[in-house]
Amino acid sequence: MLLIDLENAVGTIHVRPRILRAKVHALLQAAGSVHHALASYAQADPAGDTVVSVLGVAAWRVAQHDNAAEHALISHARYAYQQGCRTFTVASADRAFTALADLGMFDVLAWEGQQVAAKLEDRAQNVIRVARSAATELVPVR
Repeated sequence: MLLIDLENAVGTIHVRPRILRAKVHALLQAAGSVHHALASYAQADPAGDTVVSVLGVAAWRVAQHDNAAEHALISHARYAYQQGCRTFTVASADRAFTALADLGMFDVLAWEGQQVAAKLEDRAQNVIRVARSAATELVPVR
């Protein structure tokens, strides 16, 4: 399972759709074969949300507050754990995802040059660095 913390992995959810798709595509490619991918992000104005329509993966929009996306993704990982999932990949450099170590093994996807929380790096099986150039390649519209 791939968990994508959009605010951390993309930097902002207010980017052009083409760039957002390219970054998510690069993360999917770096993750390799996964059962499913879920991206979460906070959104203050659901009516103005254009992210969900261009992601290309399942999206979980949450109310805007501190660490909302992280909490949603960890909650989903706990649900998946109850269903038998024991391996995770997270696209985030946020320390909150150290909680995944209690659920099984996990890898971290981070962009080249992105600072990863030291505790997260210590608890992860692997930190996989994704070339920033991979996120600028054209991605076909789905």
